[in-house]
Amino acid sequence: MCADETFTDAVAAQIYVPGYLGPTSYDAILPQDEDPSVSCGRAASEDLGPDQEMSHQHPFTKAMRTQMTTDVLKSLRYYPVILEAVVTYYTHCQAGVVAGPLVIQAVKALAQTVDKYNLTNTSPAPELVSKVLENTGKPLHIPPDITADDFHTLFTGDNLRLEILSQLLATAGRAVMFGLSLHVEWSESFRRTFTSKFIDEMLRNSTTCLVLCTLTAPVHDITIWMFHESTLFCQSICGFTSPPLWRRMGELATQLYALGLHREPKDSELPLFVLETRRKLFCASYVLDKSISTLLGRPLRMSKRHTDITLPLDLSDEELTSADPSAAIQALDADGWNTRGDQLRVSWIRYRYISSRFREEILDFALAKLDSCVETQLLDISRRSNAAREAMPAHMQYTPRCWEDESLPRSACLMLVNVHLYFLYNEFMIQKLLTDAQRFPPNTALLRVCTDMLSIALVLAQVRDRSYDIHRDVMHTVVLYGIPTGAMLATALKQQHASGTPFPAGISRSEIIRMLSVLINHLDTAAHLDSGARPGDGNYNICRKYAKTFTRMIDAVLDAGPAAAATASETTASTSAADLQDLSLDLDFDFLGGTAMDGFEGFDLIGGGLYDNADWGAAAGGAVDVVRLFV
Repeated sequence: MCADETFTDAVAAQIYVPGYLGPTSYDAILPQDEDPSVSCGRAASEDLGPDQEMSHQHPFTKAMRTQMTTDVLKSLRYYPVILEAVVTYYTHCQAGVVAGPLVIQAVKALAQTVDKYNLTNTSPAPELVSKVLENTGKPLHIPPDITADDFHTLFTGDNLRLEILSQLLATAGRAVMFGLSLHVEWSESFRRTFTSKFIDEMLRNSTTCLVLCTLTAPVHDITIWMFHESTLFCQSICGFTSPPLWRRMGELATQLYALGLHREPKDSELPLFVLETRRKLFCASYVLDKSISTLLGRPLRMSKRHTDITLPLDLSDEELTSADPSAAIQALDADGWNTRGDQLRVSWIRYRYISSRFREEILDFALAKLDSCVETQLLDISRRSNAAREAMPAHMQYTPRCWEDESLPRSACLMLVNVHLYFLYNEFMIQKLLTDAQRFPPNTALLRVCTDMLSIALVLAQVRDRSYDIHRDVMHTVVLYGIPTGAMLATALKQQHASGTPFPAGISRSEIIRMLSVLINHLDTAAHLDSGARPGDGNYNICRKYAKTFTRMIDAVLDAGPAAAATASETTASTSAADLQDLSLDLDFDFLGGTAMDGFEGFDLIGGGLYDNADWGAAAGGAVDVVRLFV
């Protein structure tokens, strides 16, 4: 191209470096000793230099990029709230993925930039905007000897990048959404107004960062942090069934593969905390992919057939980011679990990743045409899945008695419930596939696992916590587990009423009606939860739809009078092991005893404000002392 034909704002060539190159890539054909400049594997990323440009114009003009970055930096006028929200989240949450110290050090390091440019009171200076854009366009080189304490210096201070800003803004938005960092001295009206505007701005500007980085920056570790946190934020705002979440999950998977996080590194010189963070992010994303694909009935974005990643070690954040974690590693058992009986953030990732690998096998059947061998294959998955669940360490096993254990944090009980439900959902899917393949009505095993799952999900509604908005955790659990199992039970109830055939022994018609009634009230609360995107929770549409559907189905059963053989179904005879397909379930339904509304005295059920008059200091053995944010 002639000098007078050059573009005034061409795309930097560095953005188009291919990233990870796998075993079938063009680069794998030539022996590495013949072309040492680029190595096959996750480190394949040659540095073309910042001055080399592509022969086409940038899709966003420089003026557009400058304005977008300026808008992002303006969000730092809320730095005190962002700081408090992020620190509170990573100090107390059970479900964080990136080690807390790494993120807390990064958000605290922002204070230097905020103070230097007085960002809490003035607009960002042009030189700061230019510097952030320049930093963002560079590769992120991680020295092999860098410590966890110094890691933040690579992308904060003079090296401040849009990727870390996006991650922090999204985390702050999610934290405030769950009621964290809301000052007690604020009035209720100001709290509601500020929360809505703050969450909206965090979503908008964290997404702006994501778009800019996609077009201007090569992929690196903080890119993955950004996309993962943005996906979780999108889930909270838009809901599990929303198109934005589906697209964001695809983008997250794309970035993970581009950096090669699906393959174990060979002879990597990266620090242990970086490698372990990569494993945690991949495993957590793999789990999220299975949940979304299951709920929507769509193909997976991430498959175990394409990865050889190992489970992250069961180390605490403090152990992982310490100067020498070797002693902690040696103390782990042969399977990589900690031997102290601690439920750590990474413990939940390990548990759900193991379960998700079975989920992938089940989804292969659910999304394909079934053949004559399906029963044998599905029962084999069921056997292996239940064996894996039983092989989990004792401290990772859920029992209803965990709520009575005063030494166990209520947050750990909440997580035990969710990971247990995740495994049980595998069994639910297997039993449903077997029923569908045989064209039979729901059998004892399917109905039993449905009642078990729904009862456990509804237990969470009894937990009260002043420290954060637990309603959203409850609603996430209800959407993922309550709606599918509730739909199956409501369908079975309708079929039983129409035919007059009694339910199998051990399945109670009245118990199903009581649980569905409570489920309906939980679904109705979705319309009364504030969200940064719109009135109602991000899952508002699906919750309202099924609340109306379940109500209509129950009304049809009750208004027509009891089925002829309903009395026979009220017996509570034990179910044989063969009927339950070897399910080992120890569940307590006492919390649903009595009337359908037992345990909900003082709540405005008719008005739909289920929690308006609740006593937040009561129930479940006291207030939850550690925050759990669902992912």
